[in-house]
Amino acid sequence: MPYLAMQDNTKIYYEDYGKGETVLFVHGLSSSHFELRNFIGEFKNEYRCVSYDHRGHAASDRPGIHMNVKTLAQDLRELIEYLDLRDIHIIGHSMGAATIFNYVDQFGCDRLKSITAVDMTPYMRNTVWEGGIGQGKWTDEDFMKDLDLMFDDLGRANWRISAEMMTPALASTPKAYVPAMCTLFGKGLDPLTVASLWYSLFRTDQRPAISKITVPFLYVMPETPLYSMVTVNFYRDNVKGKFVLEKDFPGTTHLILMEKPHETAERVKAFLKS
Repeated sequence: MPYLAMQDNTKIYYEDYGKGETVLFVHGLSSSHFELRNFIGEFKNEYRCVSYDHRGHAASDRPGIHMNVKTLAQDLRELIEYLDLRDIHIIGHSMGAATIFNYVDQFGCDRLKSITAVDMTPYMRNTVWEGGIGQGKWTDEDFMKDLDLMFDDLGRANWRISAEMMTPALASTPKAYVPAMCTLFGKGLDPLTVASLWYSLFRTDQRPAISKITVPFLYVMPETPLYSMVTVNFYRDNVKGKFVLEKDFPGTTHLILMEKPHETAERVKAFLKS
């Protein structure tokens, strides 16, 4: 299994296979390259596919320090430099997109050919604008409840966020099944990692970074998104490269890349080829 040691000796697991233009996949919080396997698989016959697990996730190390979005972007840069990747089509889902925004803020777009962001805002808080999480309705008080619960019962915290924001259909789950679902939603996850990065995501305002995006930018919006058209219009107005919006994915939520990997990949590939 290939690993790359970061500057602080955290080992990051990565995969690199296929031929053609490079597509680099960056997963979200509490996810992994494995959870995106069906989506990534749609590209393997046409592109060089590079994916990895963020620090604290899946096959990568779980360090007790440097757990913030800035460091995730630095990890991404180290991987890109180690593999000497250039002219990259980079795709980020949720926190993966936030990682890309921070990467651009720190390192620019010199090695990038295009950026695809899937259902993510540059700033999650709704205190000073309405483009944050929960389509602008999730308050700081809600966030603090999430954070407290993550330390006490991560599975229940993930269930609350999923049922109340990400996948509303879960709210109709019979009460008798909820404890088992909470156990499932916390399985294999590290509370320190999730809580630390959740905090960092809320604290990091990356709106200034969006104007540094000078390459074509695709935004993928599910039918039931976490973020509203306020976010979409912000990208449209501030990205310096070409802006493209892809939506109209019936029956999809924040988990669109897992729910409809083929349909989403076809739209993304059309954008890459354009």
